[in-house]
Amino acid sequence: MGNNLVVNGVELDESYGKLTWLKSEFDSIETRNADTRGIWGHDKLRDAMNDFATNMKHHRKELSQKIDDCRKKIESSQEAFEEADTKLRAELEKNTADNPDHSEGA
Repeated sequence: MGNNLVVNGVELDESYGKLTWLKSEFDSIETRNADTRGIWGHDKLRDAMNDFATNMKHHRKELSQKIDDCRKKIESSQEAFEEADTKLRAELEKNTADNPDHSEGA
């Protein structure tokens, strides 16, 4: 493709959606830990799972923030490419209207 920039809006939209879902999952993990305390049975296993979840709290917050940062960058990219596309389309339409010789591929 050489030096051409190709932007796939569908893939950007899908990536944004997946990161939104992933952030939601990370943010709700602690709630689910409390919901599942009763299924672990043995006290030591329950305590170990609780310790693990508690220790991961800081790391989850950090990962959640990084996921959100990435999601925001994708959103900014989407907006910038849509704006550029709109401006380029308007300029192309203006130029082809101003120069009818080029509008038919001459």
